[in-house]
Amino acid sequence: MNVLIVEDDHHKLTKLCAEIERFPAITSVSTAGSLQEAMATVTASPFELVLLDMAIPSHAGGPGAIDTYSQPVGGLDVLLQLAFNNSPARVIIMTQYPTVEFNRRHVPLKDLRAELIFEGIENVIDVIFFSEDNAWKEPFEKAVREQL
Repeated sequence: MNVLIVEDDHHKLTKLCAEIERFPAITSVSTAGSLQEAMATVTASPFELVLLDMAIPSHAGGPGAIDTYSQPVGGLDVLLQLAFNNSPARVIIMTQYPTVEFNRRHVPLKDLRAELIFEGIENVIDVIFFSEDNAWKEPFEKAVREQL
């Protein structure tokens, strides 16, 4: 199984990579740290599973790089690109925020998947709150196992 992790926070990315490596059926893991990287990656390569942060910067930063802009709903653009590409990828949204901005409202995580389905975005299999207490690990493992 090919997996893409869209995450700009190095700490969170490290934890997600460590968890995803526990699944032997996952043979390839790619990462994207910005909206620009994520859009290019999902357009160029097929993935069966995408772990998606909803708030990602517009571009990769660094010395000499152009200014980056926070994209609080950049993950939504990735979801729409996957749909446009007719991608079979299933998506697990991983966020450290209790709500996600969608349709100009802050939607609680527990309601987000239903809101997305109502709008025709049906490839999201779970929305998980990423927390430092590791409470996210159990629902994450369950969601990934269901895709294997």
